[in-house]
Amino acid sequence: MIHVLAFVSIKPGMMDRALAAYRVLVPKVMADEPGCLEYSPTTDFDLGLANQEKTPNLIVVTERWKSIDDFKAHIGGPAHVVEFRAAIKDCAEKTTLRITQDAI
Repeated sequence: MIHVLAFVSIKPGMMDRALAAYRVLVPKVMADEPGCLEYSPTTDFDLGLANQEKTPNLIVVTERWKSIDDFKAHIGGPAHVVEFRAAIKDCAEKTTLRITQDAI
């Protein structure tokens, strides 16, 4: 199993538009990509902990894929992913990925 954390920095004032693009994308990923076990865009929840990092203009997408091939197919650009990239292009400043595998 592959775990992906996508950190998407959103331009100031563009969070609502970016989240709207994800609201369209997520059901399509879950319906059309059988290798996807989880695809969850999240934003910070302030619990008020001293050691908690908070970034107000950040979307963290938690993804789980059955295999690396399933993830590669996703980033290879099914139509709904291509449409999403066009929709979020003007909202996102930068996207970085952390890709991990089960350790135990």
